[in-house]
Amino acid sequence: MDRLFTERIRALSRPLEARSTGEDSRLVDLPGIRAVIFDVYGTCFLSGSGDIGNAAANPKAEALTESLREQGVTLDPELAETAMARFFELIQMDHEEERKQGTIFPEVRILDIWEHWRREAAIQVDVAQLAIDVECRLNPVWPMPGLTGCLEGLKNLNLHLGIVSNAQVFTPCLFPALTDRNLEEFGFTLSSCVWSWVLKEAKPSQRLYQLLLDRLPEGIAPTECLYVGNDMRNDIAPAQAVGMRTALFAGDARSLRWREGDPPVEGVEPDLIVTHLHQVLECL
Repeated sequence: MDRLFTERIRALSRPLEARSTGEDSRLVDLPGIRAVIFDVYGTCFLSGSGDIGNAAANPKAEALTESLREQGVTLDPELAETAMARFFELIQMDHEEERKQGTIFPEVRILDIWEHWRREAAIQVDVAQLAIDVECRLNPVWPMPGLTGCLEGLKNLNLHLGIVSNAQVFTPCLFPALTDRNLEEFGFTLSSCVWSWVLKEAKPSQRLYQLLLDRLPEGIAPTECLYVGNDMRNDIAPAQAVGMRTALFAGDARSLRWREGDPPVEGVEPDLIVTHLHQVLECL
């Protein structure tokens, strides 16, 4: 399945350019950092919609129509909007069920949602291909400027690398598809990569960050970890809450989220504000 995801991401992706945020960087030396943990969408990769899942606010029926056509299925354009609306309704239903079970910030497993949708629609398609094709069309991505150099530099410093990300099963395939290197080749430790879809729980839940800390090599303290993310509520606040140092990534206007006025970020200040990924290296 990873091969399918990688091939489809590569085939459907086109270069994106970062949009200036107009923010000034705020850089200080951070001695003693032994681990650097990244967000993915909006931090490692430019995201056309700002983050995974954001396209739900403005569903594009043509993404579904084109993706079905790739597999030889013709959908009446007049039905496409209703079909896409049903897809997002299924996501909301899954969220509501998880909340009943006590999950405050639920996450879906998108292949399960698409399979449910496929059965209702009585359509025979490869669900994995449909899922990645629609995602690539709704939320195009491209490596953030400086990503490769930043990760190479961190690896050369022998720093422990990990991820905490709202994501789906295809998210790790962004790396080989668009950089020609997988996570391990960049120096990431797979056990230190925490994905929301696996837990069925999403950021800003602190559980994802605590799980990351629990998986770190023995002896690495929370204060020796730097978390890099673009969202004050989903990234900076929960990472700080579990004791990590933080860097707000302000490198693209589509994804920067200050969340001003949002109670969870009241009084929260990142240790760094970086406008280019190479600045993470400068501070270490």
